[in-house]
Amino acid sequence: MPQQWPMLHQTIVVVDVARFTDPARTMIHQRAVHEGLYTVLQGAFAEAGVDLGTCVVEDRGDGKMILVPPGADNSKLADQLPSRLVAWLRRHNVVHSAEAAIQLRVALHAGEVYQGEHGAVSQAVNFAFRILEASGAKSALRSSTGVLALIASDAFYHNVIVHEPAADPGSYRRIPVAVKETSTVAWLRLPDRAAARVLDLLPAQELQRLRDWLVLITSPQLRTLVNRAAGPGVPPAWSVANAWEAFAHLAEFNADADGFPPALTFVEFVAHQVGGDVSARLRRWNDDQAHRLRLEPELRERRTAAASRIPGDSRLHLVIVMEPDGIDPHRYLLSHWRQDDPSEWPPARGEIRMVTFDELERCVDDLVVSAERAWSGHAGAVALEFVLPRSLLTLPVHLWHKEHASGDPRPLCLDYPVVVRSLERMRSSQWHRVWHQRWQALTTDPSAARVHFGQPADTEERHRVDAVLSDPQWVLMVLTAAPPCQPRPGADELTAALRSGLPALVWHPEASPGVLREAVAWLVRDGGLGDLPGRAQASRQVFFQASAAPFDVTIARDLVVLWDDPRRLVVLDQPAGRPPDQPQPRGDIVDDRERAS
Repeated sequence: MPQQWPMLHQTIVVVDVARFTDPARTMIHQRAVHEGLYTVLQGAFAEAGVDLGTCVVEDRGDGKMILVPPGADNSKLADQLPSRLVAWLRRHNVVHSAEAAIQLRVALHAGEVYQGEHGAVSQAVNFAFRILEASGAKSALRSSTGVLALIASDAFYHNVIVHEPAADPGSYRRIPVAVKETSTVAWLRLPDRAAARVLDLLPAQELQRLRDWLVLITSPQLRTLVNRAAGPGVPPAWSVANAWEAFAHLAEFNADADGFPPALTFVEFVAHQVGGDVSARLRRWNDDQAHRLRLEPELRERRTAAASRIPGDSRLHLVIVMEPDGIDPHRYLLSHWRQDDPSEWPPARGEIRMVTFDELERCVDDLVVSAERAWSGHAGAVALEFVLPRSLLTLPVHLWHKEHASGDPRPLCLDYPVVVRSLERMRSSQWHRVWHQRWQALTTDPSAARVHFGQPADTEERHRVDAVLSDPQWVLMVLTAAPPCQPRPGADELTAALRSGLPALVWHPEASPGVLREAVAWLVRDGGLGDLPGRAQASRQVFFQASAAPFDVTIARDLVVLWDDPRRLVVLDQPAGRPPDQPQPRGDIVDDRERAS
């Protein structure tokens, strides 16, 4: 006798990724979206009080059907799920390229579901998918800058949402649904625009006073201040012309759990950055608003946090790591850490890609162009660092090109100080103590006397080069030749230098020792060792200009500089999206920063 499966009244959540099959999405992008969607749903449901593991989840490729167990608190789901989805979607999107970003349509309904041996059968499920396809919801999300469109059935809206004030029933609007043979109505909400903005909380005359001050402030550190004030739950402001535009961007987002809006945090940061009379006026203005909103203790905390200024000549770094695949020797794991705030390290790890050797340069181009877009408001210097395995250390990455898509790419070394770093040392924590010591010695005394020019005799006897480099005087070594892919045990210059902690190495693939000595001596003279990457870049620019120089400038073109700053370590097994050694942000801090209407 066939088994009888019961009919259960269940909450139905159906999800669809907007524009999943967009031609701009490659298979890699679609895979990132597919994997990211599960992470988003798992995190959002957990924070809304529902373990996704207890639900029936059916994968639909570009979406999912989720049947919530009977007895779940629908009012809590309607209240908390939208904000949690928005927060997790933002976390995904901020560390992925535009092609791998996710916008979601989510439909909520409830009804009788027959859960058979081969899946669910239900008119209610069919109905949920029909309202998900409502053209009004699709067009609203398409024209929105937000990440989520929430569609509730008429029954779910009136039976659940209307009776739960925390679900904000007033933020929904009624839309028609005409899909296949279904003709009905549903209720649409864009949660990114659901909460009250600080612009709505403050008197118009107060905002006008603030605008008159902020519109005149065009500090090059504005974007960094925006990021500091916003935190990880708010998408970045790609371009702001003045402090008022930055304030207006942040004013669209709701407050932290303590109720303090990020826009007012930004005012506090700007006040500390600009100083003088303007600073005093901004602080008094913030005092008045905090008093009006009863947030004086919270303002005092923000004022303390704003104590560090951002130097005008600050430098940002893009660290790109290439790790060999353990199975396919022609494939590499490419990841990156992009620094957007010069005073903070480490940033979150960016999107991770598996690429072939032939794809490396074009993928690096994508990372550099993406970083430049993110740094568009930064007026200081930037630098590129390539963390490479020994087998790739001789790659001329400084001669790789950017903006291939323009049809007229240009070498990276014309725009950036480009250096290589050792993946082997990054992974070998037993070498880090002496590495820090030698780095401190280099920064304290960057004189030419601290440069050791390698000699063929150094490697004639086992461990002789180790003994030479154990002298703490040396902080830079000029190798006698480019390091081979495989080390020579007991007589390998590169291994000895890394183990001895030397943070700087220089080599050339074919220059004679005498010519190389002359070039390096010129680069490090007058304390230039402390800015070896910058001097190397300048000499490469001279080469491309075909200008006169005190040494053979053709040497500069292929000169390789390993410049390993131990203060910028990255954790190679860190997941994308969150800095290492930092706890997962509390949901009530990050997630409540929702875009408001």
